[in-house]
Amino acid sequence: MAQEISGCGAGCGALFVLVVLGLALAFWPLFLLLAIVVLVIGVVANAAREANRQELKTLIEAADRRLRGDACRVRDCFGVVEGLSLGGDLASPKIDVRCRTVADEGGQLVGQGVHLSLTPPAEAQRLRSMGGTSRWLAAAGVSLLEELSVEAKATKAAIECLRELAWTEQALAKLDGLKGALIDTLAKAEGNELLEAAIPQLQKALQSFQGEQEKLQEALGSTSEMLRKLHDFLAVPEEIRPIISFDLDQLFDPQRFSALEQSFTDVVLLNEAFQELSRDALA
Repeated sequence: MAQEISGCGAGCGALFVLVVLGLALAFWPLFLLLAIVVLVIGVVANAAREANRQELKTLIEAADRRLRGDACRVRDCFGVVEGLSLGGDLASPKIDVRCRTVADEGGQLVGQGVHLSLTPPAEAQRLRSMGGTSRWLAAAGVSLLEELSVEAKATKAAIECLRELAWTEQALAKLDGLKGALIDTLAKAEGNELLEAAIPQLQKALQSFQGEQEKLQEALGSTSEMLRKLHDFLAVPEEIRPIISFDLDQLFDPQRFSALEQSFTDVVLLNEAFQELSRDALA
């Protein structure tokens, strides 16, 4: 009985295949037409998606130019917009929003990158205007701050403090390496007739390094303190913040850091020039 059922099933399957083939042969012009229609529809739909993606890309690039560097608030943290870019694929485009915020990690204030992958607005043309882009971002949890507000100025100053701290720490590390090499050279210079003549210059360079190190350490401390003050101000409840009055321009002067960068660059260049002279003398 099982063999009869199996044989019947195989026979029915073969009969179905023959019927389909017969229909295909009988109506092949219709099937061909349907296939061409489906192909054309697919090509047109894909071209439309490509055009929409290109339009969206253009709008996002314009929004990126407008917003890059603007102060914002992401959830409970203040920061700046680092950039907007097009992500996702052709079928499901996304807008990647990158921000840099000031975060408190165990009492240590650090810069924290925030990356959001957002669905574009139903009407992409909303991104053409600042207001439309701001409202769309706000709905996603990224609130742009009024450019002239104290909060915006304090936020940008805090981000600048983070940049200054990172640079100062790197400068101190480099200076520490230069000092170590200089101290080793001074130790070798004693009793070495090829190097003894350079001892006064080596000692002068060491004094310059030590003086620059002190300036960098002082700057590191003052910048850390300023960052903490700015963070504490931004942590004040929004309702209370307007009551607090202070002149940020008096407290935070970016020019002082430019002077520090130039001073460090001069010391490094002086060291490089001295090393070049030393090599010439030993050649």
